[in-house]
Amino acid sequence: MKFRRMMHVALIVAIMVSSVGSAWAASGLKVAMITSESGLGDRSFNDMMYQGMQRAEKELGVKVNVIQPKSISEFKSTLARAAELGFDIIIGSSFDMIQPMQEVAAQYPKQKFGLVDVGADPIAPNVVSSVTKDWEGSFLVGVIAAKTTKTGVIGFVGGKDIPIIHRFYLGYYYGAKTVNPKIQVLESYSGTFTDPAAGKEYTLALVNKKSDINFAVAGATSAGVIDAAKQTKTFAIGVDSNQNYLAPGSVLTSMVKRVDNQAYDMIKLVVDGKFKGGVVLNYGLKEAGVDYAMDEYNKGLISDATLKLAEEYRKKVMTGAIVVPNFMELAEGQKMVGTPPMQNPYVK
Repeated sequence: MKFRRMMHVALIVAIMVSSVGSAWAASGLKVAMITSESGLGDRSFNDMMYQGMQRAEKELGVKVNVIQPKSISEFKSTLARAAELGFDIIIGSSFDMIQPMQEVAAQYPKQKFGLVDVGADPIAPNVVSSVTKDWEGSFLVGVIAAKTTKTGVIGFVGGKDIPIIHRFYLGYYYGAKTVNPKIQVLESYSGTFTDPAAGKEYTLALVNKKSDINFAVAGATSAGVIDAAKQTKTFAIGVDSNQNYLAPGSVLTSMVKRVDNQAYDMIKLVVDGKFKGGVVLNYGLKEAGVDYAMDEYNKGLISDATLKLAEEYRKKVMTGAIVVPNFMELAEGQKMVGTPPMQNPYVK
């Protein structure tokens, strides 16, 4: 499946604003996008979500205003200011925004909110949220990595050591171990979603342990993972958006999360008069919510046999023959995960 190259600087400056006091067009719904702390230009989650916002402007005639908090501590005040301005829907893009949005949604019960890609639990009566089954997409890139590695060691660089990032690692681990039970899957966390230098440092440490394919799940920090792959002639796996183009020949593939579709769908619910809070929208392989990216930038890096195998496993996941474990649904201390069952790497 091919994905278009993401927007660069021209895209970023198109409507980036530092406040929400812009004048609005006489017609069209008003939409606010509240980014995570990495903001637009992360070439990852926020930029992918913004593509959906742009499509909504073009196809649905809405007006989008992007608001960019500089830190997690600003989420609540940013949401509250946006609510005061009377947007038709305010859509956030961070797992760390759950509690701030719950608090602000309670203060403004008539305001419609959306929160993209968080979890299976409803947020609030006036919030529609979504969950991307990124563990399913991570499973597929784990299969690809395990069949491509030459050292028998692959790695993972997460932004923060938190449950939502563990979802990616567990899916990646499960996919790799499914096709090669002897493979070693290293796990590390940079502690940040906004520091490419840290991403590079942690990746070089993994390479020193013979990991020749490293999956970056770290927002803007992922750029450092990709840079390290280019420097060491190893492979990186991108995340959220198609990052293959960032280092042609060094990015094996990207685990794409279609958060653009999620943002678009939330806006369309309002446009169509079908918005209902307290609802969670699901996007997995079956819903085309996740995938691995193939294009001219990684052509030839993955063998035809491996791609064929990945497609066979895609079908097995979609039919339920394989159930990829979701870290967020595991019981404390659960030793075996997934179908078929496999040892939980987090429980020894």
